[in-house]
Amino acid sequence: MLDRVVTDFVDAAFAQLRRQDAMRCPGKVPDAMRDDSIVPSDDWVGWKPIPSTVTDSDLDTLEQETGLPFPPLYRDFLQYRHFVSMECGIRFEPHLCHNWREKLRAAYFHSWSRERILDIGLLPFGDEKMLDAGPVCFDTRRRMADGDCPVVFWDHEWVDTNKEIQPMFSSCRRMFECLSLVATTDFDDEVELLPQKRAFMARFLSLDPEGAGGSAKNYWTLFDG
Repeated sequence: MLDRVVTDFVDAAFAQLRRQDAMRCPGKVPDAMRDDSIVPSDDWVGWKPIPSTVTDSDLDTLEQETGLPFPPLYRDFLQYRHFVSMECGIRFEPHLCHNWREKLRAAYFHSWSRERILDIGLLPFGDEKMLDAGPVCFDTRRRMADGDCPVVFWDHEWVDTNKEIQPMFSSCRRMFECLSLVATTDFDDEVELLPQKRAFMARFLSLDPEGAGGSAKNYWTLFDG
């Protein structure tokens, strides 16, 4: 059975995309993922998430190829739903039903600097959004007893410095908990909403006191109004 911290986050992220009318993409999508109830706009067509076809054997093979273990909750994430896009605090790698393996392999072996990321034990699974710094990764060098890992991002602007690898969350579990809050909270830019935004940020940081609210607090509050 998949962990609810994963399914709750994914369901909330898709609900947010629907509220924002953001479930369109340019070009073709697999027929099984096309949503004809969403009116096309120019060459942008509607898409919908579908149940994942990913098996344990598929993930075991990828782990063998990378030599790095996946956090158990990330395995649940990949085995829950296929999707075209998911941007919720982190820009996750696309997870389409027909080419998800190729997308992940490209992230592991052909994007950015393999010798500075994968080869040292960082497993990429998305991209950092606020600074456009580089890939977001599980830091498997600090694997926990339950198989979980801290979440970090690699910053191409700080290569060969102590800021090259920067913290985001203390674990995959805390990441999904924090991002679930992001997915269920919508703000606009009205000045009068500043108190609500500050209350949201305080709650967000409190969900991960050792990561988002600790070592990564400066990152998450960088643009806090």
